[in-house]
Order: sequence, then structure tokens, then C-alpha cells
Amino acid sequence: MRRTFSIIAGAILVVTLGAPAWAHPGNGKGGGGGESQAGGLPGLEDRVDALQLQVTTLQNDVSTLTGEVMDLQGQNNWAVVDSDGTVERNSGASESVKATITGTGVYDVVFYTDGSQTSVKSVADCAYVATLGDTGSSPSPVGFIGVSSDGTGGVLVQTSTPDTTAIAPTDESFHLYVSCP
Repeated sequence: MRRTFSIIAGAILVVTLGAPAWAHPGNGKGGGGGESQAGGLPGLEDRVDALQLQVTTLQNDVSTLTGEVMDLQGQNNWAVVDSDGTVERNSGASESVKATITGTGVYDVVFYTDGSQTSVKSVADCAYVATLGDTGSSPSPVGFIGVSSDGTGGVLVQTSTPDTTAIAPTDESFHLYVSCP
């Protein structure tokens, strides 16, 4: 008797799972409130495949946009340099900017693509903006600053202060901003 009951219950289960419109109490015909899946299991599989294709397309779009944002972020470089040439802060990774004093009040600032200082990021075709400024919270120095290309992909920064009779080159801290096309 139990075996007969198990066989009948198994047969009902197979029929129920094989016919999605019957599996739900409200099969779309009458007051049950439910709906059957149009096309059954093959229709559902087609919809899942289409959604997976859309997800893959969106993932590719996100990847492309992420790359474009990274490229744009790399177009704006900045550095805060102390009067002794120490780079206090910068827009890149640690050691991605180097400032070398080449004479009194003359700094050669070079940006690198990473922190290894092996690959120079040329900023020769960029716009440079600099201002004298303290590296901490002290008042900024009073004086003059000039910027130009150093001819090798970096930025030449010249600082000076007014003397009683003339403008004299002096080592001063500064803030440098470089914007590239």
C-alpha cells in the first residue's frame, strides 16, 4: 500500500513539475491570481540567456568607463614641494614625483607613471600653475614664482623673493598644479 502511494505521489509530482501552468494554484485561468510562464522552461531559459548577455554588456561598459576615468585622473598632477626639494604631498603614488634643486630657487619637478621613478610621465604639452605656499599650516612666503617646461618632460619652477634693492632667487616652498589635455 505504501509503495502504491509512493508511486502515485511520484507520478503526480512529475506531472506537476512538467507542466508549469498546473504547478501554481492560480494558473492564470480564474481567481487564483498567479500567472504561468510564457513558453514554459525553454522560454525562461531564453530570457535568462538574454539577461546574462545584458549583464556582460554592462560589465564591459563599466570596465571601459573605469579606464576612461583613470585616464582623466592621470591628466591632473600636483605636488607640494618644500624649500629643500622634498615632495611633501602629491597626486600620485608615493615616490611618483621628484623635485631636484638645480640652483638657488630653481627646481626641476618630474612626474612618473608609478612610484618606481623609472618611467617619466611627460607633461611637456600641459599647462602649469604654481604658487608659493607653505607645506604645512604656516603663512605662505611672499615672493615670485615662474614655471616652464624643463625640455625633458618635467617642469622647471623658479622661486624668488623681493630684496631691498632687487628680486633675488631664493629656495621657497611651493604648490604646483599641472593639467594635461
